Amino acid sequence: MTAPTARYGACLTLLLLMPAALTAQMRASERGAVSQTIDGTVITIDYSRPQVRGRDSIFGGFVTWGEVWTPGANFATTLEINRPLKIDGHPVAPGKYSLWLVVQPGTWTMVIDPRSRLYHVPFPDSTKDQIRYPVKPGVGPFTEMLLFTFRDVHGDEGTLGLQWGTTQVEFKLEVEPKHNLTIAAA
Repeated sequence: MTAPTARYGACLTLLLLMPAALTAQMRASERGAVSQTIDGTVITIDYSRPQVRGRDSIFGGFVTWGEVWTPGANFATTLEINRPLKIDGHPVAPGKYSLWLVVQPGTWTMVIDPRSRLYHVPFPDSTKDQIRYPVKPGVGPFTEMLLFTFRDVHGDEGTLGLQWGTTQVEFKLEVEPKHNLTIAAA
């Protein structure tokens, strides 16, 4: 066998082995998406779902105090809406946004950034186009994988919940009514 033929055979063998090794890898944070329609307003959250994996402390440990964190992994978690929406009383125009939280021992800061295609690091600088406001995390049942859910959806409002480990945060959603219904008092 000549030297070029041997090199060709070795390269071909490596190329054939590589795809098998790459496809066998499991993602550490699987992609997830959840969508809800509230009175004609479509709200979609697209995110990667990190796992606790036995870590003792997620917030204040794995996610350090003062850190600007996208609630997810890999690319920033996104919020997409097709109609105006209020989140915790803050108006958000139709569009696609990245979501961030500044985690602290007490009150956190929610950051809704108009730049939707961002990686989870480096964190976005503070800009006048961002919506920023305080949120209060609570305690709930343990959840291994980060989870977003829609709860208490009725009429023109609902609740978006975020859960990871034993931490949970709730966001009140209000949409502009698409059709005003008048119902007689009787």
